[in-house]
Amino acid sequence: MRNITKWLLPVMFLLIAVACGKTTTETPPPVVVKDTTVPSIALVDPTAGKSYVLGAALHLQMDLGDNVELKSYKVVIAKSLKGVVTSDWAFSNTWPIAAGKKTLAVNHNEITVPLTVTGNQTTTGNYDLTITCYDASNNETSKTVTIALTK
Repeated sequence: MRNITKWLLPVMFLLIAVACGKTTTETPPPVVVKDTTVPSIALVDPTAGKSYVLGAALHLQMDLGDNVELKSYKVVIAKSLKGVVTSDWAFSNTWPIAAGKKTLAVNHNEITVPLTVTGNQTTTGNYDLTITCYDASNNETSKTVTIALTK
């Protein structure tokens, strides 16, 4: 019994010392602030009322910005008939924005107004061009201008 106490007693003191000396300081999780700020669109071209000839390229120039990170922008062009569905020409495309960008200067002629749609002449008249910008938190903002398509 004496042999057991010789090694048991120091082991108990060691365990007590380790247990008492151990402090539990956990690092709190980082505070995540939700991004609720919508991105911005500064549209330079086209301007409201600008005319485009059928078959011509549409120039798009704008500056996009966000306080955290941009994600993408979408351009939709549709006949200005306020809720009426038509078979007229319509355009929709989304462009991704490279990760980490807070600003983007867009300047391109990638949209072409067609002469015909499914074998029929594209209808001239007013079309609404809507640009929607999305940020990495899926906040969005839109800007719409009316353009004219002519022969």
